[in-house]
Amino acid sequence: MVKRHMVHFGVPRQSPYVSASALECMVGLVLIRTPSVTNVATVSFASEGAHHPTTMWISLEKNSYSHELVHDTRRFTFVVLHNGQRDLAWACGLTSGRQHDKCRVLHLFDYGSEFLFCSEGMTNTACRVRSMTDLDTHTLFIADLVGGDMNSRHLNR
Repeated sequence: MVKRHMVHFGVPRQSPYVSASALECMVGLVLIRTPSVTNVATVSFASEGAHHPTTMWISLEKNSYSHELVHDTRRFTFVVLHNGQRDLAWACGLTSGRQHDKCRVLHLFDYGSEFLFCSEGMTNTACRVRSMTDLDTHTLFIADLVGGDMNSRHLNR
């Protein structure tokens, strides 16, 4: 199944979106839903702020499609992957969602009307952006956690 993801997109294992990342340290996926499109991207930086209220911090490259969608909708789902999902992370990070519907290979389900969750993830966290910080080539999105889901069958991976 994982190989199908790679063949399906038909792109080499190089990407401007993950070229400077240590993929072994890939944190997870960011899912974005708008009224007309859905998109998924890999992220290699994310942090949960352990203060009240708890926040999720992600950084996205400004010229990416996912940046555009998160900036416009002010919301996203953060999906934590288990260590056996490296190829899934690659498949979601190798090409732009502008050219390919990367979400069609994922098992997604509705979490309310604004968010999608991914059944393959260990956890899903619905996030609403509270502020954005310019970091030159990236934007740091700081978001409130508004809901979540945990897939216990993946916890020991």
